Amino acid sequence: MDKELFLKNTQALFEVDQILAYNLRALQKLEKFQANQNEEGLNFITNSQEKIYENPNKELLENLNFYKNTYSKYPVLFFYGFGNGKFYKALCENKNHKHIIVFEDELEILTLAFYFTDFSKELKSEKLILFHTPSITTAQLNTLFMYENIQKSVKIFNLFAHSDFYLKFYAKQIQELNQKLITNIRFIVLNKGNDPHDSIVGIKHMLNNIPKLLSHGVFQDFLKERKQKVKNAIIVSTGPSLIKQLPLLKECANKATIIAADSSYPILAKQGIKPDYVLSLERVPLTSEFFNNNFGEFDQDILFVIASLTHENTIHYLEKNQKKYMLIHRPLHSAISLKLKEFGYIGVGASVANMAYELAASLRHENIILIGQDLAYAEDGSSHPKEHIHGSQGDEIRGEVYTTAYGGKGQVRTQLTWNLFRQAFEKDIFWTKEKLQIATYNCTEGGARIEGAIEKPFKEICETLLDETLSKPFAMPKSLEKNQIQKLFLQTQKLLKKNVSQSEDFIKKCQNELKKLDFELARSELNLQTLEKIRKNLLSFFSEFRKLKLFNELTQAIYYHNECEILRFEVLNDLKQSEKIKDFLIDQKNWWLQGLGYLDTQNKIIKEALEKYQNDDIL
Repeated sequence: MDKELFLKNTQALFEVDQILAYNLRALQKLEKFQANQNEEGLNFITNSQEKIYENPNKELLENLNFYKNTYSKYPVLFFYGFGNGKFYKALCENKNHKHIIVFEDELEILTLAFYFTDFSKELKSEKLILFHTPSITTAQLNTLFMYENIQKSVKIFNLFAHSDFYLKFYAKQIQELNQKLITNIRFIVLNKGNDPHDSIVGIKHMLNNIPKLLSHGVFQDFLKERKQKVKNAIIVSTGPSLIKQLPLLKECANKATIIAADSSYPILAKQGIKPDYVLSLERVPLTSEFFNNNFGEFDQDILFVIASLTHENTIHYLEKNQKKYMLIHRPLHSAISLKLKEFGYIGVGASVANMAYELAASLRHENIILIGQDLAYAEDGSSHPKEHIHGSQGDEIRGEVYTTAYGGKGQVRTQLTWNLFRQAFEKDIFWTKEKLQIATYNCTEGGARIEGAIEKPFKEICETLLDETLSKPFAMPKSLEKNQIQKLFLQTQKLLKKNVSQSEDFIKKCQNELKKLDFELARSELNLQTLEKIRKNLLSFFSEFRKLKLFNELTQAIYYHNECEILRFEVLNDLKQSEKIKDFLIDQKNWWLQGLGYLDTQNKIIKEALEKYQNDDIL
């Protein structure tokens, strides 16, 4: 065995996965596997004489021929089991394969393979990505599925077993891993959006709220003024467990920044617990009702941080009851395209609690404490405390969905949406810990486990962490000068007009190509050369579509699905066959009719907003 080669491989691995590289180097001796190399090739054998291969060289050739004939066009391939690694070394020579992802249960197998084959180049470039299955985390899988080529490959996903040895001895692990990967794929797909109507409503509200956004403080200035001023933040959500934590919260309210979800605000007001910030994320009028109240002096010095796509009723209630508020952009394409970055961005996650976590991280609190963050139904089936303005059954039980309970003991009933919120938390917690050294404590003492958060009783955290009395209230953010507001408003209008013009020109160009396609498809004999030219033009337009200034959350979901569909069709079919290309182009025509329809609808919404601006007295 070549020790220098092992060190070279682990050094390359260290550049992309420090923990796995360290674990391989820390392995003192091999207790379960040994290597055997002869004329049949390199084999690894267990202590009970079970072989990974019957004939290593023969199986290598058979597998390479099979994958060359069937999967040579695939940009991404998933495997369970590393074996001697020579199969993956050979696969990496295919330029179509952008990533070969391999999950292995046994550190000893990876260690042995690293002694015999040089994987350093493939590991450094991440063409070969390795995971030690028992220690894999949700955050790692979330990161993996952020890779563009992997995201686009979800419709051709398959987890392949390396050899019969793995199918025989690791069948349960393969099944469990496959389920984890499918769960992450669902998370990715759901994050792309699935309701164009919601997107249209959000875009319309965001455009209509631009004057209020510009005239009520600047989010980035606010962050600069308050960043790193307070050590601890408590995020108050409205899971069923919230009420039991309120007496303690009241006692330590002046020892931490309190960030409240909109739904918890009326509950806190009745208890006399004043939050520093109340956040709201949604665009629906039902959410606005959390602000349809007047708590008088209690509301003084509370800053209401509201997503700019909020319903007009929210702003109406806030202004009617003289609550101090600031609108901020979520990091959605429609908002980013306006180039008003100083007024954003938080609200990546799908819930207001996720938004609250992002705010706490943006303010660089050292410790973020979660209470009321159940993300699961209580034993009696309730989704919220009875004190919630919509009652304890605000979310009726939907589906048979379960996840690990708080404390790691057993399972709790949840739902797909809450799982999405939980996964967003886990991704953010992992990032803030690694990049910002922020510790997250889950003091909900109930509900679902949030991986990465430290589970502690709220009383213990209050006694050990909350050791400073804060000088409250905080100063309210300042608004821009009138001339600055007016300048930004005019710039925004000009930009919107330009974007609409670009979009309309694009629609006309694409419609002309679709007319050519209709003509060709109606012919009695298909002209493969002409159809191929139309295919290339439509694919070129498809790439251009994403670069449009009006490409946003309205179209990103259908764009992503078509992106995956194009890849699936190209890797599975021979487009030189006229019937195959015909089927493909018919599918593309249907997609373009939908996509261009969305663009046209959005153009009309923007034109309506521009007309409304003419009647707005922004100052």
